[in-house]
Amino acid sequence: MELIQAFEDNFEFDKGKNYSLVLQVGSYKITYALLDKAENKFVGLKSFNFNSLPENEIPVVIKNTLAGEFILSHSFDEVIVQYQSFRAMLVPESLFDSNNLRAFLKFHHDVDEKDHIYFQELKPAEAFVIFTVPVFLEEIVRTNFKDVKFSHHSFSLIYNALENKNKNETLPAIHIHFSNDFFDVLIIKNNKIQLFNSFFYKKNTDVIYFVSNLLNLFSLTPDNIKIYISGDINLESELKHELGKIFKIINFENFNPGFIYGDKFSTLAQHKFANLLNVFNCGL
Repeated sequence: MELIQAFEDNFEFDKGKNYSLVLQVGSYKITYALLDKAENKFVGLKSFNFNSLPENEIPVVIKNTLAGEFILSHSFDEVIVQYQSFRAMLVPESLFDSNNLRAFLKFHHDVDEKDHIYFQELKPAEAFVIFTVPVFLEEIVRTNFKDVKFSHHSFSLIYNALENKNKNETLPAIHIHFSNDFFDVLIIKNNKIQLFNSFFYKKNTDVIYFVSNLLNLFSLTPDNIKIYISGDINLESELKHELGKIFKIINFENFNPGFIYGDKFSTLAQHKFANLLNVFNCGL
C-alpha cells in the first residue's frame, strides 16, 4: 500500500472551525481532504493507494480504512463523497428524464441491480451526469457521516474544464484523466463538449491507440489542440513519454488558485489531486 499525506506535523482538528470533507473512493484508492471554509484553505489530505484488490475485499478495506482514521470520526460542516468509477455517462439536458436513469446507463454499461443510481446537473454543459454507487459503499459512508452528498469524479472533471476554459481560446482541448485501469477523455471544441467517454486499458499502447483514433475521428491534429492531463499518471512514466511523442506540449492540471493550500501541499503532485479538490469549485 502506498500512503501519501499532506497534513502539517502539528495538525489538530479544531472543533470550533467549520470543515468541509471530500472523500474520494474507488476500487483501489481512498483519498480525503479537509477544507477550512472560513479561511478557504485546504488544511490536509491523505491518500491510501492499494494498487489492486480482489472485488470481495473492497468493502472490508474501505470500512476498516475509514474506521481507522481518527480525523474522520469528527463532525463536518459538509461531506462530499466523490465516487471514482467508469460507470457513468453524460446525457444532454434536452434528452434527460429522471424516470429513465437505468435505461440511459444500460446504453453503455452493465448495471448491477443492487447499485443505486444518482444524477447531477452539470449546468455549464447543459447536461446531466448519471452514475451508480454500490449499496455497500452507501451503507459504510452513511454509518460514518450524517449528511452526505454523492458525486462522480467526472462531474468535477467536466465542470472545471468548462469553467476554467478561456472563452477566447480558439483551439480545441482534450482532457485526459487517468485512474488505475481506465481513463476518461473529454474533448471540447468551440466551448462545447464533443465527447466524453471512458476507456479501459492494460498497456500504454492501449491509451495511445484510443487517443490516436479519437484525434482522427474528430479531425484533430496534435499541433492544433491543447491537452490537459490529470489523475494517476507519473510525470516520468513511460506513458507520459509516449504521449509526448504525439503532443509537443502537455499541460498537467494544477491546483485551483482560488483556494489556499497548507504548506505540505507543496509536496504533492498537483495533477493527481486537482480533480478531487476541485469538487469544492462546482457549487455542490
